[in-house]
Amino acid sequence: MIEKLIGKTGIALIAAALMLCAAGLLYLAAAKISGMVEDARTQGRAESDHYWRAEIEKSNAALQAQIAENLRKTMALQEAARDQVAAAEARAADLEQQNAALPDNGACGLSRDRVRLLNAR
Repeated sequence: MIEKLIGKTGIALIAAALMLCAAGLLYLAAAKISGMVEDARTQGRAESDHYWRAEIEKSNAALQAQIAENLRKTMALQEAARDQVAAAEARAADLEQQNAALPDNGACGLSRDRVRLLNAR
C-alpha cells in the first residue's frame, strides 16, 4: 500500500513538474513573441519617422529654394527701381540746370523756353 501511495504521488509530482515546465516554456515563448512584436513595431516606427523626416526635408528645401528665388527677383526689381529713381533724379537735376541757365527777363509767368523744359520732363 505504501508503494502504491508513493508511486501515485511520484507520478503526480512528475506530472506537476512537466506541467510547470510546459507553463514556463509557454511563458518564455510568449515573452519572445512579445519582444519580436515590440522590435517590429519599433523598427516600423523608425522607418516611418525616417520617411517623413526625409519628406519634410525635401519640402523645406523646395521652400528655401522658392524663398531664395523670390529674394533674387525682389532684389532685381529693387535694383531696377533704384536705377529708375537715379535716372529721374539726374533728369530733374539736368532740367534744373537748364532752367537756371535760361535768361530771367523779369516777365511775369512762364516764358516759352521754360514751358518747353516742363514739356520735356
